[in-house]
Amino acid sequence: MSTWSYDERVLLGSGGFGAVYGATGPKGEPLAAKVVKRVSGSSREQLVVSGLPESPHIVPVLHVEETPGSFVLYMPRATTSLRARMSEPLTLTEALKILGDIARALEILDDAIVHRDLKPENVLLVNGAWALCDFGIARFAEATTSLETHKGSLSAPYAAPEQWRYERATGATDVYAFGVLAHELIAGERPFSGTLDELRDAHLTRVPPGIEGPRKLAWTISECLAKAPQARPTAAALVVRLDSAESEATSKAARALQQAQSALISARATEEARVQAEASEEERRGLLLLAAESGYEALSQELVEFIADSAPDTEVTRKSGIDLTLNNARLTLAPLRPVRKADQPWDVIAQSSVRVAIGSPSRSHSLYFADFESHGRYAWFELGFMNTFNADFDSEPRELPPKEGLLALLPTMASYQLAWGVKRLDPGSPDEFVESWAERFGLAAVNKFPRLSRLPDGNPVRPSAIGRN
Repeated sequence: MSTWSYDERVLLGSGGFGAVYGATGPKGEPLAAKVVKRVSGSSREQLVVSGLPESPHIVPVLHVEETPGSFVLYMPRATTSLRARMSEPLTLTEALKILGDIARALEILDDAIVHRDLKPENVLLVNGAWALCDFGIARFAEATTSLETHKGSLSAPYAAPEQWRYERATGATDVYAFGVLAHELIAGERPFSGTLDELRDAHLTRVPPGIEGPRKLAWTISECLAKAPQARPTAAALVVRLDSAESEATSKAARALQQAQSALISARATEEARVQAEASEEERRGLLLLAAESGYEALSQELVEFIADSAPDTEVTRKSGIDLTLNNARLTLAPLRPVRKADQPWDVIAQSSVRVAIGSPSRSHSLYFADFESHGRYAWFELGFMNTFNADFDSEPRELPPKEGLLALLPTMASYQLAWGVKRLDPGSPDEFVESWAERFGLAAVNKFPRLSRLPDGNPVRPSAIGRN
């Protein structure tokens, strides 16, 4: 009867905590066996992550054996590793396919399991799909090394700032490593290099260089490498953005503005790196404000470009905010403003607004960079308000500053209530936001301002305040 076995004469790979050998399963199927040496304080539970979801993008551990000196983990045998594949040039299409598969693995994990050691060596091609492996190795390393020597167990080129500070790893930690890996695939090199101390300094304080390529992909990689974990995109957002990255159409306006946008991103990243030097509440908000500015710039630019490309006679004026005029219609993007921490269930870091008007009729929505969906996780949201005690209120949603707007979100009687929203905005995929405001502006420009007969517009649902503060 066949059993699980491996052949030490068939070495498939090796690393700091073990070697991988050719193996066979009970049915004689070809497998791979990772042999990890036991060390003082180690246990099987630290090494093997139980409950891994089934997915073509996650390499399963099929069987585990223990010997007096080691743990043996049996897994499907891979065709190749990403590190080996990277020895030859990749096309943009292939790089996006690889990144999409990795992002799908992170999306499936959904913060419930954190890899903590995402790098090309731990991405394998199995049955035609790129998949993550070695989920327990980083936890095993952390549990069996002292704080003084722990930095030697890091995969330093891919380690997030919070890992260098010995803070708790989260799903955002894996997103940062994804950003490093994506930079390496697209640009041909990692954002930082050097000695261990030089890498630590770079990941904590230095600005990653910009990359050439599709603009939205470059923005996404820049966001993944944000020093503040809360400012990085979710894995789900990465999947959506990567699905559309290759087909991104670069307009004339986009090409003209790309250099200026890259300079803005670089400048903000420089400031972010400076602020990262110390960790305090004020500095945390400063980092988040930088992320808010980058996202708002992306949203604004996409809307302005779309309108300018579609109606070249539109006059664009940039002062403190952005004004677009066509015939008698005017669309205004207000300047972004920081917001002080309020004693409310939700935290708003920054605010702005968007408004379309033609003479007296107008419609405006507030834009908040806030943690409406999950405490401590920030994104841009769009929402509109109406006066509780004035049924007419000109029949159009209005913007409000957070001081008043947050009161409207509470389940109590207030002067204002929701008239539209709350809608999450993704700066990397802003099509719905752009289309809706471009349509309102276009209708206003031909004297067909889309008036409402009553409010609220749609069925606004308040974000939950349960368990907050």
